[in-house]
Amino acid sequence: MLKKLLILTVLVFISVAATFAQTIEGTVKDAKTGAALEYVNVGIPGKNIGTVTDNSGHFQLPINNNSSDSLKISMIGYISKTFKVSDYIPGKTILLDINSRELTEVKIFSKKPKMAVLGNTTRSQSTDAGFTSNELGNEIGAVIKIKRAPTHLLQFNTSLAHPATDSVKLRLNFYTVTDGLPDKIIQDQNIFITVKKGQDNISVDLTPYHIVVQDKFFVSLEWIENAKGSGLMFSASLLSSAIIARETSQANWEKMAIAGVGFNVLAEY
Repeated sequence: MLKKLLILTVLVFISVAATFAQTIEGTVKDAKTGAALEYVNVGIPGKNIGTVTDNSGHFQLPINNNSSDSLKISMIGYISKTFKVSDYIPGKTILLDINSRELTEVKIFSKKPKMAVLGNTTRSQSTDAGFTSNELGNEIGAVIKIKRAPTHLLQFNTSLAHPATDSVKLRLNFYTVTDGLPDKIIQDQNIFITVKKGQDNISVDLTPYHIVVQDKFFVSLEWIENAKGSGLMFSASLLSSAIIARETSQANWEKMAIAGVGFNVLAEY
């Protein structure tokens, strides 16, 4: 009798585990062209459960099968989609439509504009900060204040406290700020960065992207392609704008430390 009870208990446990843990997968494509979309953010909003699609537009995501959870799929330049986890069909092909929003107005200066470097310019090798892991969608950044609106962003810069141990692919993101945290994405194009092994700084020309900000903004780097390294460590300094990060795609943002990461931009206003 005891043996039967033990077997029944094990079967019930397996059944419950299967109900609450599963891996969902799918493929994300452009609705018009049918082309696979790489590096699309996929995750459960507000939870540290997320990933990005690979270069075939495919994703796999281990989740708890909570009927109240939603799965959000988002990509710069496309209209986001959200599904109830309980209604999601495994292996589903998700089609995203291009977001045809109006282009940002470009200001014509009547006189030569002023130039300034905004943000944290530290190149410290003794104080550092970086990604908590190389999980896809892990994102770290800082809020940067402007001197006057509108401000045109020309170049992004940061220094690595230690040279990269392996090649890493990142995405550079710019957000508006609401209540001290990142809110809406500003740019309408993806800005991809490949950091090569041994590289000790990152510099990105922003002029092709025509990024104009009207107020303080948040700039971040997002880990979008796995590598053998355990993460990048950026130069940082104490008593600077707090580091803000999230564990993975669609997770909540959190202020992480009193040290500030050395992210800065060359701008004109």
